[in-house]
Amino acid sequence: MTLRILLTVIPCVFLVWFIAPMAFGVRNIGNALGIAICAAVIFRFGFAGVYDKLKLMMCSHTATTVLLRIVQIAASAFIVYAIIVSGFMVYAMNVRPSSNETAVVLGAQVKPWGASTLLMQRINAAEQYLTQKPSSKAVVTGGQGADEPMSEAQCMYDNLTAAGIEPSRILREDQAKNTEENIRFSFDIIKQNRLNQDVAIVTDSYHQLRARIIAHKTDKSVRVSAVNTHNNYIGLSAYPTYFVREWLAIPVELLK
Repeated sequence: MTLRILLTVIPCVFLVWFIAPMAFGVRNIGNALGIAICAAVIFRFGFAGVYDKLKLMMCSHTATTVLLRIVQIAASAFIVYAIIVSGFMVYAMNVRPSSNETAVVLGAQVKPWGASTLLMQRINAAEQYLTQKPSSKAVVTGGQGADEPMSEAQCMYDNLTAAGIEPSRILREDQAKNTEENIRFSFDIIKQNRLNQDVAIVTDSYHQLRARIIAHKTDKSVRVSAVNTHNNYIGLSAYPTYFVREWLAIPVELLK
């Protein structure tokens, strides 16, 4: 009984956690999948009587019995997959820089008034890293979207230099349109300028595994470490949504 209550209450909490970011305009496949998973678990354990009756009814016909088994096997396989991928994600976000790796700061949206919350968190993490590693340099990467007043790279450069980071330590890559181009174009700049080819990727912790995969696809010889952002309350509210989204984005990246 206690376990059933826990397996009802916990997904209710996460259900709210997946819905809440929608108030801030965060709407993606992570919300949808998270809400669906929570609703399924709540139905299974919170409405156990209804579930048992439905299961009994389905098991009375061959076709629905087969359908039920397929759903159960698929759900079990997905749970195993989610656990394994989450383990790799946690590993990737905990690979710490060991010396003076070149920081590759991934871009995010620039608003009309300046850096978005997501981008500012990456800027702050890069500033902290460059302050702690005075011999390191950074490549700030991100082009200018149609709705952005300047390139993401320029916005990061302006904020980092305003915070006291020496301009000569920051190289700009302002053509990339996605994470793959962020990393590929940054690696080209690193090689052209003979910087340390071991890199510390500055991004959100849930994003580190996918960034790491892209980095190794770009250059298998590069050592990749993680510099994670520190989320404010908006970032924390959206964290499960983005984390779950990565469950789907990672296999897509691997199959490219």
